[in-house]
Amino acid sequence: MKNINSKANEIDREQQINLLLILATTKSLQEQLYNLKGVYAGETKKRFNRLLQTANSFMYKIDNSWLQENKPVVDELADAVTDMVYLIREGVEKEVKK
Repeated sequence: MKNINSKANEIDREQQINLLLILATTKSLQEQLYNLKGVYAGETKKRFNRLLQTANSFMYKIDNSWLQENKPVVDELADAVTDMVYLIREGVEKEVKK
C-alpha cells in the first residue's frame, strides 16, 4: 500500500486501510447496483441511479495518483467483498427456501 500524496499525507496507515476498504466496498456496491439496473422504474430507478452517481463521485474525490497506485489492492479487496456478498446471498436463498 502506497502512501497518499499531497494533503492526504496527514492520513495515517489505519485511515489508509479504512479508505481502501471503503473504496472496495463502494466498487462492490456499484457492481450490485449495476446488476439491478433496468429492473426498476420510476422513483426506485432514480434512487439506484443516485446511489451509482454518489459512488462514482466518491471515487473521483480521492487523490487520483494514490488511487492509481493502490488500484490492485482496491480491486482485490472489492473482489473479496463481492465474493462475501454472494456467499451471504446463497445463505439467504437457502433460508428463504426453507
